[in-house]
Amino acid sequence: MARLSIPQLPPYAAEAIARHQVEAPVKLGAIANDLGVKVVISDLPLAVSGMLVLDKDDRQTWTIKVNRHEHRNRQRFTIAHEIAHYVLHRDVIGNELVDDTFYRSGLSERREFEANALAAEILMPWHLITQLMRDGERDVNKLAEALQVSPAAMNIRLGVLT
Repeated sequence: MARLSIPQLPPYAAEAIARHQVEAPVKLGAIANDLGVKVVISDLPLAVSGMLVLDKDDRQTWTIKVNRHEHRNRQRFTIAHEIAHYVLHRDVIGNELVDDTFYRSGLSERREFEANALAAEILMPWHLITQLMRDGERDVNKLAEALQVSPAAMNIRLGVLT
């Protein structure tokens, strides 16, 4: 899967994501909630950005744990990245997936690429970027601020070499 778009996802996921991409910033907690996934800001080791964990008792409930010590924009990308793993890869995860600060989890490089690409699509959908630009915003830092992502993430999304 080279490039991923929301319409290529299973309908339940595509609808949950699109429903909360109507204005900037995208409401990640609402997306997770609609997917039945809990989000918890946690004290994780400094080398861990986030985790996707299956409840060991009921074996149905998934929780995204995000490192409270990271910048808010980084936390948002981590949440979107873990949502992507939930939608795309939960059948191969097992009980737990831990993503380090480089978003390496032990899954294949292809799966990490897919999760990063979908996270970018969730956080920075083209229709919101285009809307902001039509409204006159051209500054990458302000676009990033409006979508609550890092300027580096926005540059990558826009295809700007950093």
